[in-house]
Amino acid sequence: MPFDHQETLTYQVFTLIDLLQSHGMQEVVISPGSRSTPIALAAELHPDIRTYIHPDERSAAFFALGLSKDDRSPIGLICTSGTAAANYLPAMAEADLSHVPLVALTADRPHELRNVGAPQAINQQNMYNNYVRYYTELPIADAHPSHSDMLEAKILQCAQYFRGVDRGPVHINIPIREPLMPDMTRTDFFHRTPKALSEYSATLTSDLRFEGHGLVFIGETADDLESVSSILDRENLTVIADPRQHIRRMLPNVITHHDLIFSNLNSGQLKRLETEVDFIIRIGEPLTSKVTNQFLAKTSIPQYLLSEYQQLKPFPTTPQAAYVGPVSALLRNTHFTMNGRGPKSWLTELDQRISSRIERYVTDYEDEGRFMYEIIRHTNPERALFLSNSMPIRDGERYDLDNTQKIYANRGANGIDGVVSTALGMAKKTPLTLIIGDIALYHDMNGLIMSKLEDIDINIIVFNNNGGGIFSFLPQSENKDYFERLFGTPLDLDFKHVADLYGFNYASTDMVQDVTDVLMNQGGRNIIEIKTDRAVNVNSHQKLRRQIEDVVKSVEI
Repeated sequence: MPFDHQETLTYQVFTLIDLLQSHGMQEVVISPGSRSTPIALAAELHPDIRTYIHPDERSAAFFALGLSKDDRSPIGLICTSGTAAANYLPAMAEADLSHVPLVALTADRPHELRNVGAPQAINQQNMYNNYVRYYTELPIADAHPSHSDMLEAKILQCAQYFRGVDRGPVHINIPIREPLMPDMTRTDFFHRTPKALSEYSATLTSDLRFEGHGLVFIGETADDLESVSSILDRENLTVIADPRQHIRRMLPNVITHHDLIFSNLNSGQLKRLETEVDFIIRIGEPLTSKVTNQFLAKTSIPQYLLSEYQQLKPFPTTPQAAYVGPVSALLRNTHFTMNGRGPKSWLTELDQRISSRIERYVTDYEDEGRFMYEIIRHTNPERALFLSNSMPIRDGERYDLDNTQKIYANRGANGIDGVVSTALGMAKKTPLTLIIGDIALYHDMNGLIMSKLEDIDINIIVFNNNGGGIFSFLPQSENKDYFERLFGTPLDLDFKHVADLYGFNYASTDMVQDVTDVLMNQGGRNIIEIKTDRAVNVNSHQKLRRQIEDVVKSVEI
């Protein structure tokens, strides 16, 4: 039957955006394109949606991830058809593994233009198949009576993944016929009120009970555990926290040097742990530390997992049992009883002695570790730290002695892809310092444009050791014939030119004395380039590690 194309197209895309907004999508990152015109205009015209314009789809998706990273709110993405949509893939993978609800709205060619050689047409159906909780493709807009109910039903299904135990990214593919312009006067389609966001509860049939002494390993959680710190602050629990776990900022006697501890425990000390520890509780995401995860993989102590999500992550070893729900609720339904002697006193003392040893000897060095120590010490607690993967997150774990800042990182896929853009998305909402290496900054250099377009203040500290510093710690560094070409990958970049291109203030140093309160907490857009030497960095790290080994092995058992 005849129908007005513009009217039905306007109804479809305006209703789609209004439904998503009513379910909590209040921010959208748009990458310019032709086929996505009606969707972009719908988001731009909606009175309760804030839009950001980003010309690079890969960086745009990570910027959206950063907007959502702290509060895990659903953030929309809009792009045109073709390879534009393919550029969302890395961020969708990170969002999947980090349980961030990105909403990818990809415009597409109509069915008659697919697989016939039409321009800017690739197979977009279920293109993020491995990384989304939900996928649907809308029909071509028409006047069929079922259209309204279909949109309501699909967005209701989609919104189930915006929160709760199965939170994560979703994908809606939208084929659109020309002409592409909607009726921009039909803002009456934006009429829905926000829906109440239902809370999800722990899936416990009875209270959990643990008897004896336990080690509690806490990785990153979306749930704020600071409200339940008193539950964990007990004599028979030794809490070991990842740098991304913010409970470390207020819980007394929390162990943060676990990487150095488990790297150096001797067989007698490990045996003592096996004797004194009755159970292990793992909370949230797996920890960053490789050697800590190796200990968990080898120990015979019974382990239990408290997971916020149904998508369980049993790494590094399958637990005895797993419990799903908000971690704070699970902990409130857990009872601990104590008996016998436990390891808390000597592990806590060991952690404090390691801090004292680092404090005493760190000033003997001028490597990246020393710089990290000074950066953290001179950064105000109100500024969050975003640590890039590879060396920054590991140095942050080792050299953060005060545990005062909130620390974030992209540890879902553990890659360097999109680190700049994610940090800028977070910096839109909170004062933030990004600490990153030269390779990772280069990898997402396009993302810097959002700081200029959105007037986002951020301090970016780039360690420029002219290559991939972390590879110097790995066995392949011993093969001198091929190492530099295949792994070291020196780029010979001067980041002053990057600062000039994107409108950043610039400073450069190779002296730790230049790291001051003023430099670390200045406002505006700032790139601070710290030039270091990879070989010196490796030697200094290894020397300090040997000094810590002496501290650990000196503990009497």
